Amino acid sequence: MHIEILTGMNWKLILALIFFSGVFAYLGDVVGMRIGKKRVSLFGLRPRTTSRFITAFTGMLISVAMLVTMSIISDDVRTALFSMKFIQSQLQTLTRDLQKSRDDSQLMALNLIDSEKRLDEQQKSLQTTRLELEKVLPDLESARRELSAIQKERDLLETEKESLVAAVADLKTESETLRKGLIEMRSGRFAVFANEALAQEAVEPMSNRSDVERIFQNLRDRIERVLAARTGKNLSEIVLSVDLQHEEQTIAQCTDNPVRKFIRAVAAGNTLYGEDVRITYEVQDSVLVYRKGDMLYESVLNTTGAEADAEAEMHLILRMVNRKATNDSIKPDPTSGKVGTMDATEFFDAVDAIRTAASPVRIEVTAADNIYTEGPVQVTISVRKIP
Repeated sequence: MHIEILTGMNWKLILALIFFSGVFAYLGDVVGMRIGKKRVSLFGLRPRTTSRFITAFTGMLISVAMLVTMSIISDDVRTALFSMKFIQSQLQTLTRDLQKSRDDSQLMALNLIDSEKRLDEQQKSLQTTRLELEKVLPDLESARRELSAIQKERDLLETEKESLVAAVADLKTESETLRKGLIEMRSGRFAVFANEALAQEAVEPMSNRSDVERIFQNLRDRIERVLAARTGKNLSEIVLSVDLQHEEQTIAQCTDNPVRKFIRAVAAGNTLYGEDVRITYEVQDSVLVYRKGDMLYESVLNTTGAEADAEAEMHLILRMVNRKATNDSIKPDPTSGKVGTMDATEFFDAVDAIRTAASPVRIEVTAADNIYTEGPVQVTISVRKIP
């Protein structure tokens, strides 16, 4: 402690003050003695008084000299002498600021403590909320899964509803179409029926494209004539609806083909009067099934009697011929199931021959011409008496 005090003192200033005080005191004493010896009088004063005045003045000079010296040597002394009030004012301001800062610091400390308390409370509340959230999370996840399942079920129901609505609309449309079709059918207003064979043509082997196109044109012309005769309309009023791409494929299939083919034009659906007739084509191989004169069916009848019985026998024979031709790969008409037609005159001539016969007769049904797969089966009926 003592060492710090000694080392902290301004020894240069102290030594300088002692030195200059001694010098000025010595000079003042010398000047005073000389003036006293000379008995000098200043301002009308006595020599003794003058000597005292000079001594006092010398002391004043010593003080002034000490202050000047201290001001020159020490910045602290100079500041203390010339800026003390300013420094005191600054100290007071700084003291007030320091006190205010201390008050603010204490207030902040109090606020910090309060904030820490509230933080602790919030942390506890957060911990409690977190625990509650952990308890609720499984229920929330379960509810989320249930909601997702409900949403999926709702989407499925919406999709099913839309499908049902569309199906109901389709059924209504179909019902309306069927109703109209039923009305037309009851009033006999169908022009053609679905899958009805309207016309057919054979295509010889190795036919070129122009020949095949001519065959297709003949098919369309025949269909238009059939429909015009059936509906009572002019040929110009008959409209055929054809899938041109399918027709082109069919033409290509029949062109330069080494196998004999036949083309059958059939109705694609039931068509009412006034509607466009949609047709499609069927292409199959055409094979010679019966040659002209081949026996198709023969039967011996021992029964004679009424005309009705003869007609019934002839109808039975024709059905047997139809069944045989169908079994032998003759293509029947899709709507009627028959393979051909017969002239009514020839039919009733045979009936008359059976009815008027007085003895058993042999009935022979032979092919009237070469018959191919596509038909039609044209036959000749011979009724011969058995001797």
